[in-house]
Amino acid sequence: MNSPITILLAEDNPGDVFLVRRALEKHGLQDINLVVVEDGQAAFRFVEAVDADDSQDAPGLALLDLNLPRATGNRILTRIRGSRRCGDIPIIIVTSSDSPLDRAATAELGATSYFQKPGDLAGFMQLGQIVRDALSPKARVSASTP
Repeated sequence: MNSPITILLAEDNPGDVFLVRRALEKHGLQDINLVVVEDGQAAFRFVEAVDADDSQDAPGLALLDLNLPRATGNRILTRIRGSRRCGDIPIIIVTSSDSPLDRAATAELGATSYFQKPGDLAGFMQLGQIVRDALSPKARVSASTP
């Protein structure tokens, strides 16, 4: 990757933010601008700011927890998909939920993939490869193709 890619991470658990950073680093994704927001309203503000200012870097990918204060991950997902500049980015749901209803709802709303937070470090580190794959040129093309 030549220039830093901005990744939006909507996550309110500092431990999970740490693990996401480690997973990205483990898979060679060190040259990124990780923008961390801790609640849904902050995620909305970030997307609105990107849409309002073409000079601001749009994220290349978003990682969303479903259970956030002040707005759910599904509401954020819907807002991003409706964004002028962020609507086509890969969106990975990163959640503790293994509910088939959550999986189906996020897929219907346009999530690119769904990652259930595992209970072990090795499992969590796999998120880095999922992000790497989603950022690949082939994945970007297929993610935006209906």
